Amino acid sequence: MSRKRVTIYDVATQAGVAPSTVSRAFSRPGRVSAATHAKVMAAAKVLGYRTDAPPSQERTHRHHRLGIEVADLTNPYFAELVSGMQEAAHELEYLLLLLDTVEDEARERTSLESAVNVVDGLVLSGTRLSDAALNHLTKRIPVVVMNRRVAGLDSVTPDFEHGMSQAIAHLDENGLRTITYVAGPVNSWSDGERWRAARDAARHHGLPIQRHGPFAPTIAGGEQAFEELRDTLPHAVICYNDLIAFGFLVAALRVGIRVPGQLSVIGHDDIQLARLIGGGLTTIVSPKRAQGRAAVERLVRRIENPSAHRTPVEGSLPVRLMPRGTTGPREDAR
Repeated sequence: MSRKRVTIYDVATQAGVAPSTVSRAFSRPGRVSAATHAKVMAAAKVLGYRTDAPPSQERTHRHHRLGIEVADLTNPYFAELVSGMQEAAHELEYLLLLLDTVEDEARERTSLESAVNVVDGLVLSGTRLSDAALNHLTKRIPVVVMNRRVAGLDSVTPDFEHGMSQAIAHLDENGLRTITYVAGPVNSWSDGERWRAARDAARHHGLPIQRHGPFAPTIAGGEQAFEELRDTLPHAVICYNDLIAFGFLVAALRVGIRVPGQLSVIGHDDIQLARLIGGGLTTIVSPKRAQGRAAVERLVRRIENPSAHRTPVEGSLPVRLMPRGTTGPREDAR
């Protein structure tokens, strides 16, 4: 039986330091103190750590770069996500190569194909590729998927079910009886999960809910959604993301709809702008920076010790509802 290969995480535990410190001790010894360097080297010797892993277990050349795919960098949600990735990558001494696919599947394919040979792994935060395409990609390079689960791949997702459950309960508590879920992009896994969770929660509370869309995940998409619903407005809308919610909200206010007196609006993500509009947008808070960090840390573990993670790791991060000024009882119910 072959002996399990020792990794930098084993050395870090033995030496009582962070994995990033072990990495620096070997690659840039001048950036750690003499005492720390000696401690790491002693731990490595005790464990029999080798820096020259066999080619069958690792790529023969490391770039110390990670490819980061985002669906739309102009969306503040992705900016906060990337900020968390950058923190983790800096600590682990990896450089990020940003791939903005502008919600275009063809561009995404081209960008990923170009990146495969110049990065050590990929984080896909808003991919529109099929499950089959993603499984083919992970045979070539380590991959972590965010906001989606794919059989056979590592993933990090928010707990959509808990967030939507809180949102529906909040609307029920305010006496709002009709709800519409304003959907996001076509073929979005997270959109499907949010709708499923909202539908299940509404059924639990005995509330009718309908789905309307899909719409582009932008302010313009939200404005379009309002125009299509303005003649049959429900008591409340839950939008795929904050940008759609902003568009819907502004379009409603523009024609004199009182919020929340005549219409309640809920978003998803809690981007920074959500706190600045009027009394603030009621929204489901997603742990963007934490999710970005978790994805990069998981990817680096997969890169540096592939044999230790033979099965995919799925993680779900907690979310919560943040009630603000765009939800409340209707005027005719007061």
